[in-house]
Amino acid sequence: MKTQPLRSEKICLNCGTEVPDRFCTHCGQENTVQHESFGHLAGHVVADIVHYDSKFLTTLKYLVIRPAFLTKEYWAGRRKRYVNPIQLYIFISFVFFLFLAILTHSPAEHTDRKKTAHKENTAHQKEDKEQDDKVVNLSAMDTNYSSTEEFDSLQAALPPDKRLTGIEYRWQRRIAGLKEDGQTADDVIIEMFTHNLPKIMFLLMPLFALMVKWSHRKRGLLYTDHAIFTIHIHSFLFIILFVGLVLRYFVHDELPLNLAYWGGFLYLVLALRNAYQQSFRKSLLKGVLLFTGYMFIAAMVFMVFIFAVLSV
Repeated sequence: MKTQPLRSEKICLNCGTEVPDRFCTHCGQENTVQHESFGHLAGHVVADIVHYDSKFLTTLKYLVIRPAFLTKEYWAGRRKRYVNPIQLYIFISFVFFLFLAILTHSPAEHTDRKKTAHKENTAHQKEDKEQDDKVVNLSAMDTNYSSTEEFDSLQAALPPDKRLTGIEYRWQRRIAGLKEDGQTADDVIIEMFTHNLPKIMFLLMPLFALMVKWSHRKRGLLYTDHAIFTIHIHSFLFIILFVGLVLRYFVHDELPLNLAYWGGFLYLVLALRNAYQQSFRKSLLKGVLLFTGYMFIAAMVFMVFIFAVLSV
């Protein structure tokens, strides 16, 4: 790229430091004339974009094909040549959650769920017609309500000790309201999960890093070291889940998503082996324990979010 001519003055315009050559030794700014041509300005922009794209593609390549390589590079201090782990996670998670929302609320998904809901409601209506005295036989856990009006009337007809209360009452009433639009209880759970997943992940990542630190406490590494490992693991997890979601959308089958989960687990085991220099057997054992604990904590955090939403 053609360079701009140097200024005759040897004082940096940015920080005021004396500039012995082309670049300031204090702030790094190039000591060229102030007025750039359009071609030179455009060249800078293109160079910056190409440089960043090259760094991002290199980082993405190593993230996908070499588990824990980026983590070990970061630990060793070789960081300039790769995208910062936090910036990488933010970008990948943004793309993942964006497409997750699009695919979850796509017309095809909505149509399939609506057909399923219609079939379930039809079956429920047939069952209801066979009941001579629905109010008498109604139990507190019955979910066959087609509307909030029906839910309220049937609850009012029950004895006080048989009526739903608290979170269970709000949950069943919300499902009844959503059924008016052809939705099901599964739709409610999926909607809540999709909406709250970024918040859940925000809580899970520090907890997972703590679990990794505890399982490798003899390594003498700091918590932040394990946090970098965790960030890279989750970045890959979003990538493979993104691929699984896209394939599921086109093939209308859960197999790609299930394979993505197993792929994420295998990646975790290989990353543990490479990052912490341990045997595959030990990595597999720790991977199972970490994955099991992670899923348990994720379920607990998700339930807390559901209770918080339904308590409003």
